[in-house]
Amino acid sequence: MTDKGALRAPAVLLAAALCISCAGISYRPAPDAQTAAALSSPAALFPATSFAVFSDPHLYDASLGISGKAFEECAAEDGRLLIESEEILREAVRRVRDLHVQFLLVPGDLTKDGERQDHELFVKYLEELRESGIPAYVVPGNHDILNPRAFSYSASGTKHVENVSPGEFAELYRDFGYGAALFRDTDSLSYVAQPVPGLWLLALDACDYRHNPGRRAAESGGRLGAATVLWIREVLSRAAREKIPVVAMMHHGAVEHFKGQEKYYGDYLVKDWREVSGLLAAYHVRTVFSGHFHAQDVTVKRWDDGRFLYDVETGSLVTDPDPVRRVEIDAEQQMQIRSSFLTELPSFAACGRDFRSFSRQSLREAIARIAARLLTACYLPADEVALLSCQISEAFAAHFEGDEKFTGAEKLKKKGLSFMGGLVVAGRGDLIEGMWDDLEPADNDITIDLSTGAWRR
Repeated sequence: MTDKGALRAPAVLLAAALCISCAGISYRPAPDAQTAAALSSPAALFPATSFAVFSDPHLYDASLGISGKAFEECAAEDGRLLIESEEILREAVRRVRDLHVQFLLVPGDLTKDGERQDHELFVKYLEELRESGIPAYVVPGNHDILNPRAFSYSASGTKHVENVSPGEFAELYRDFGYGAALFRDTDSLSYVAQPVPGLWLLALDACDYRHNPGRRAAESGGRLGAATVLWIREVLSRAAREKIPVVAMMHHGAVEHFKGQEKYYGDYLVKDWREVSGLLAAYHVRTVFSGHFHAQDVTVKRWDDGRFLYDVETGSLVTDPDPVRRVEIDAEQQMQIRSSFLTELPSFAACGRDFRSFSRQSLREAIARIAARLLTACYLPADEVALLSCQISEAFAAHFEGDEKFTGAEKLKKKGLSFMGGLVVAGRGDLIEGMWDDLEPADNDITIDLSTGAWRR
């Protein structure tokens, strides 16, 4: 086992990997005697540190084209502020510098759709941050590698542009996790880094980009392969034996963020998320920082034996509320998470426009459009489509902002609907109820006791 480069499994682990790949992945911890003893003793103490998190910047280089019907449809698709994405990233980098943190985490979807030109532009901003003394650590998102929708746009339509392979991704981000990794997984783009002395970052790549070539769109779901699970066990066993605390980062969620997420939006959770979260918690991982769903949301999973895992999901930079988180761990093992939001862009201020209102409206309109299209396809009358799409939009937007609390009179209309309207609400109403029912704990400003798992606002 080397201190640098890939952590290669010995023959016995390779044989186990082959067996697991045939029989299904086993996520159960399998510690040796020394590791088991380490895990049965109190968890290692976290060093005092501070770091920032922003996620899903979906950077798009406007020189690839912002005209034509195809781009208009892409930009309007889901409320991502693609035209403004570079200016938003510039402001986010400035915000991170102002937070006076020691490092930055970016849990994936660095680019619009994996365009090499967008990756190269993103690297320039990370280099600027690194030169100011703040190193960044990244993992890929489902948009970033071998994406078949890497396009340039013009009035005549779209044109394929160069995307990046897994190896090219690791080379592009050599200075942002991969080059200085303590250990690298040979079966994915997962790695372990040491952002500050006495702390390991377990950066997990659960993206399923291997199946992207030949597809019309990138695979959005995520999974950890058998070999990667074995690798995770090995590095976490080493951390336990050496009494080194670990914080994890992954694009996909490791814990459900609202009731019904697995049922309706399973692709936003890592496959077998219950087992994955249990594996991490068994090795004393307390927090995992995620993205993907574009929501500001924190959830916690607890086990009867006292284990716990907080999944701190950070919303997209290019989707309302355009968040940046600051995380500080003190000597008393208190993790303070504070959120700030990009309320202003220089280009908007220069012409007297309110960026925050623009961002909020863009998100709500995009969700309402998607909902209206789906409801119309279910043959609902126009008045019901208008009302329900508005209510659906408000529920999603509230979840995206975090700390959602319903104060109106009706979350989703249920009485007086047409026959088809009643069927749709009966079949999908639990999704909207789940969006409004904010799970434990608070989402934007919270303090977590890393020793006990307790939290407070």
